[in-house]
Amino acid sequence: MKEKRSPLIIQVSEHRESMMGISMLSIMLFHQYFISMFPFNIFHYIGYWGVDIFLLLSGIGLVNSLEKNKIKTYYERRFIRLVPSCILCGLTKYLIFVYLGPSVIILKEGLNIGIWSIASLDLWFIHTIIILYIISPLLHWILNKCPYETILIILLLFFINGFTLKPEVGYEWMSPKGITSWTLERLPVFTAGMIISIYNLRLDKNLIFSALFLLSTGCLDYLSKTNYSIYINQAYQSFTLLLGMPAILFLCISILDVIPNYLKSFLSFLGTYSLELYLVHEFIFWTMKIIFVNTNPWILLASSFTLSCLSAYAIKKCTKLFHH
Repeated sequence: MKEKRSPLIIQVSEHRESMMGISMLSIMLFHQYFISMFPFNIFHYIGYWGVDIFLLLSGIGLVNSLEKNKIKTYYERRFIRLVPSCILCGLTKYLIFVYLGPSVIILKEGLNIGIWSIASLDLWFIHTIIILYIISPLLHWILNKCPYETILIILLLFFINGFTLKPEVGYEWMSPKGITSWTLERLPVFTAGMIISIYNLRLDKNLIFSALFLLSTGCLDYLSKTNYSIYINQAYQSFTLLLGMPAILFLCISILDVIPNYLKSFLSFLGTYSLELYLVHEFIFWTMKIIFVNTNPWILLASSFTLSCLSAYAIKKCTKLFHH
């Protein structure tokens, strides 16, 4: 019989949607191009970590799914959750892009819009999450059988990528090499989530404070934009982030314990529609900025954010039929 869940797992389960919302809010603020003043500019440096929070929470959640369901059911549920929304959103974006034509050709350059967008494969995260979903059952089995060896191999691949593939591909990820590199960079965080859930980890405060210190040094290092070797810089930033993930979990939980209920509801909404928001928001942000270039940036931010939320809500409602 499995050991009683640790306080950490219980808290993550209770706050899952809201924590996903924090993740999504961070990602959306990272991708907004309207306002660059403080505090919005902070997210242009560290907002991408919202993806890592999302992947950590996904790793925790998928273990529960794998332990409760047969492999076939697991894959069916992942397919139903991912594919309908990706196709509906991707097809809509592509048709809008074709309709608008040359006036928004910058969308093709900035967002990789093309025929592959019909399945939302213009987004790197979709490639990565598909790969992680596919390998999760095998990774779950291996982590149960030989956890230390598996962790060592994953960290080794992580560092090899950080010193070789990642600096080479940079943001040019739309190739087999690029997709591999970007997935390997996120694999340790996803695996950390699975480990937390599989082994029902109880993290003490000393570990959390140590992780928070490491995370802080990683933030300062990134913000200082030091010019030492890009290879070392890449590996150092990513590794401090990985070790700081438990601190981020507790930080999110602490925030959710003190904020008003209406903010929790807002974050829970963002978390509930996080996939759909991820699929649409960047396209909407870019399109709004291009078409309404002379509009007040605060109005653009508010309207783009609102339109993204409404679009995500509509997409999920349209695909709800597939969820039964």
